[in-house]
Order: sequence, then C-alpha cells, then structure tokens
Amino acid sequence: MKEFEDYLRKNNLAEKTISSYVFTIKKYFSIYDDITKKNLLTFKGDLLETYKPKTVNLRVQAINKYLDFVGKEKLKLKFVKIQQKNFLENVISDADYKFLKNQLKKDNNMEWYFVVRYLAATGARVSELIQLKVEHVQKGYYDIYAKGGKVRRLYIPKKLKQETLLWLDENNI
Repeated sequence: MKEFEDYLRKNNLAEKTISSYVFTIKKYFSIYDDITKKNLLTFKGDLLETYKPKTVNLRVQAINKYLDFVGKEKLKLKFVKIQQKNFLENVISDADYKFLKNQLKKDNNMEWYFVVRYLAATGARVSELIQLKVEHVQKGYYDIYAKGGKVRRLYIPKKLKQETLLWLDENNI
C-alpha cells in the first residue's frame, strides 16, 4: 500500500484524496483477494447500495487510479451517471440585483455595495473575495490557487476597477 501512496503523491494529489483512495483500496482487499472484473463490479454494486452516487464515483475513481498503478487499465470501472439540475435555485433576478446594488449605494453602505458588485461581476466565492487586496484591483485581476495546483483568474471589469480605486482613494484605504 505504501507504493500506491507514493504513486499518488507523485501525481500531486491532496493528502485527503490520498487517504480516501487508500481507504477504498484497503476496503476492497478486505473483501476480495484478487482483482477481477466480477469482483470489481460486485464491489461497485455494494457501494451503490450503501452510498450516494457522488461517493460511489469517488470510490470508483480510487479503484481506477489503483488499476492504473498496477497496470490493469482494461478493468477500469465506469462512473455512475449523476443527473444534474439544469437550473439554479435561489438566484436573485437581475432587477433585484440592480435594486440591491442601487439601494446600498444610496444608503452609502459602500463596503456591502462593493461586496455585492464583486460577487456578481467576478463570480468569486465569498471565501475568495475576502482575500482580495488593493494590488489585485490595481492589476485588474486576481489569481486564485486551488487544490491540484490549478489557477483560476478572476478579472475585475474596468468600470468596477475604476469605481473601486476612486472610492479607496477618497477613503484613504
């Protein structure tokens, strides 16, 4: 199992991912002695009876990664199809957004005005927005480093950038 962990680390996987994958493989081998298509499909069926599809897919991903590791790629399992909702719930309308934005500005509640503007204009998450700095506004973008070494760039629209810099200057921030 140590060799598999090392293999996962060389693939730059997060520690939680590694422990999850190792847990799955240990669970598989606690039930089955060898890797066969029949055993793999039975294991997947047992997972489907116990866990939600998202969790089953995580376990299948772990198994497939292990099959890559041992050179048995031909035995890889297919993921469970999860039907996605093709609409968003709890999203305010454009009219509500404009009303909220304008009301915050009218009430001179500029901190919340900019929070609402940045969330809407950049698609940033709240956890990302609280890390935003003046230097990012000046550059016009903000690079977010996510797990797996991925980088996501949030662009700040020119009009919002100018309005923010003006407000920051007026308030000596």
